[in-house]
Amino acid sequence: MMSLLLGWLGCWSGDVYIVEGTVVEVHAPGEVVLDHEEIKGLMGAMIMPFPVAEPSLLDGLEPGTRVVARYELGGQGGRLVDVRITGHGPPPALATGPVPVRVGETLAETRLTGHDGAPLVLGPEQTERVAVTFVYTRCPQPEFCPAMVSRLQALQQALGEADGVRIVAVTLDPAFDTVEVLEGYAGLVGAGPRWTFARADDLDALAMRAGLPVMKGEPEIMHGLRLLVLDRGGRLIERYDDARFPIDRVVTQLTTGSPSGDPANSGTVTPE
Repeated sequence: MMSLLLGWLGCWSGDVYIVEGTVVEVHAPGEVVLDHEEIKGLMGAMIMPFPVAEPSLLDGLEPGTRVVARYELGGQGGRLVDVRITGHGPPPALATGPVPVRVGETLAETRLTGHDGAPLVLGPEQTERVAVTFVYTRCPQPEFCPAMVSRLQALQQALGEADGVRIVAVTLDPAFDTVEVLEGYAGLVGAGPRWTFARADDLDALAMRAGLPVMKGEPEIMHGLRLLVLDRGGRLIERYDDARFPIDRVVTQLTTGSPSGDPANSGTVTPE
């Protein structure tokens, strides 16, 4: 197997990694959850979702399938661009970690601390409709955090004085993004009273439930893009997987609780 991997990897260039693991769940048409081994030079062993470049890469995959895959990091985040089946075994237990929430499901209780120091709870106790995303203040890539923040500024403006709604941006860099740093950043980007920058008590669990791949580095953190639109009570209305989500649709979802995304899809990618 090792000679096969070395020969396979030798044909590539750029930020490319080998992923070996067992399929936990398949979320057609665009995502597979893997219980993967350590990815050398990138991250430790864990259960996490991986977007796939093409729906056909999910063919033949089911819980328990052993795979080796090519994982590329690029301008649109990370994705699997080649997947090869190496064996089959019993499905891994889901109890080893949280799994991505699906449309119509309820986000598990998640406790946050806002940039104003106030506690905030997502999940079953949630009383507002909330758009939740992930950024960090030191992010240097304009197509990631800055693009998402710009989109949130447009969303805030479109929401106007709507009641019972909130935008929440959770930091991926809690070691640097203290409450004080987030407070300053909120002022810098013009976050109003309905927009909270926050720190999560359990960031890893929340990222996993959001289906967000995160590769922690110092100071740069590689991550995907996610916006979860949650109804009151934490029910997922739709998950968006880029920073180009349609403002009008999200405003309608936040103010009315509908329309819902397609339950058959793990997330929505906005057409170019």
